[in-house]
Amino acid sequence: MSMEATAIKELKESVITKGKYKLLPSAVIYGANSSGKSNLLRAIATMKQVLLDSVKLNPGDKLDFDPFLLIESKDEQPISFEMEFLIDTTKYRYGYTFVSTRIISEWLYEKLPGEREYNLFLRVEDGIEVSETRFKEGKGREEDTLDNRLFLSLVAQLKGTKSGQIIEWFRYCNYVSGLKSDGYEGLSIRMLHEHLEGCDNALSFFHQLELGFEDITISEIDFRDEMLPSDILSDKLKEQLKKKFSGEKMLSIKTVHQIYNEKGEVSKLQSFNKDEMESEGTKKIIEMSGPIFSTLLGGTILLVDELDAKLHPLLTRQIINLFNNPEVNKKGAQLIFATHDTNLLNTKTFRRDQIWFTEKNKTAATDLYSLVEFKDVNGTKIRNDRSLEKDYINGRYGAIPYIKD
Repeated sequence: MSMEATAIKELKESVITKGKYKLLPSAVIYGANSSGKSNLLRAIATMKQVLLDSVKLNPGDKLDFDPFLLIESKDEQPISFEMEFLIDTTKYRYGYTFVSTRIISEWLYEKLPGEREYNLFLRVEDGIEVSETRFKEGKGREEDTLDNRLFLSLVAQLKGTKSGQIIEWFRYCNYVSGLKSDGYEGLSIRMLHEHLEGCDNALSFFHQLELGFEDITISEIDFRDEMLPSDILSDKLKEQLKKKFSGEKMLSIKTVHQIYNEKGEVSKLQSFNKDEMESEGTKKIIEMSGPIFSTLLGGTILLVDELDAKLHPLLTRQIINLFNNPEVNKKGAQLIFATHDTNLLNTKTFRRDQIWFTEKNKTAATDLYSLVEFKDVNGTKIRNDRSLEKDYINGRYGAIPYIKD
């Protein structure tokens, strides 16, 4: 998958320029259920997590190894990841190959503006070769690397400059689920409660969407036993949580609504509990505001599976427009997401090189292809004046369910 813009002419104003590179602010992935959309995003997240967790491993610890299971093999088949990315205007190419117990190979290349690509280090099963001039921070560290640890992680831990920058780049490449807010709702609540960077942007966005409330208030309250859900927790788990949170402060989120009198005039403002009174879509917008605006303000990357879940198509489009609008996305942040919402499939929202499809091949592995490189049976590329949504639903581009009579 590539986030580099091609030479097509549509929506040129949304393209991000970094040095000589032209980049896309967003990309959307379509495909049938079980076609591999989620796995593509999870693969990026897993590459990051294996790298970040490497520093914690002890000799003999297993790696986060989750291989393709729909093929017969007597031996453990290795997984290989590679990513090309920019830090300022320097391009890096980093990757590794591994099985459950060890790293098989690892490599890092660097390309400065106006130069060719140079190898910084190369690791194979026989050892690690480090460039003395371009990666001095790695010299003398080769023998300290455990079989199950990544060399880049070790060098970064030992205060390496370039390796540290690369680790930080991966740290802020974030994956979230559009179905479950676990892991990021707290970020949004903290941003709104402590009025951190992004809070004013989020509140302005809520008003722009006219979600029905006037304001959000967040207050600290004492934990009470009745705050725990009564129908989904076992008695044992309830007791454990009661002990854990006893005496702790909890955050209460309320939305402020206008109350009207009999004449239809606003008579007062009243606060309501967000989780009890707001729709699932409104709650999702609030919960995702942290990841969205921290990504935009930091110029980083956000991966979202099922971005459209619980949201009206117009709300989903507004989130996408935050990234596609250079007046809002001033630092070149990127959004990559999977969806089934075909209302977004048009050339006013996306360039053809921003639209991707996943489809299972004859061995149940995933094929990934872009609309801009797609050719019909006559070998003709897709024009930008096509009705993309209609063509997709009619099966012109593949990547749809095949349903038997």
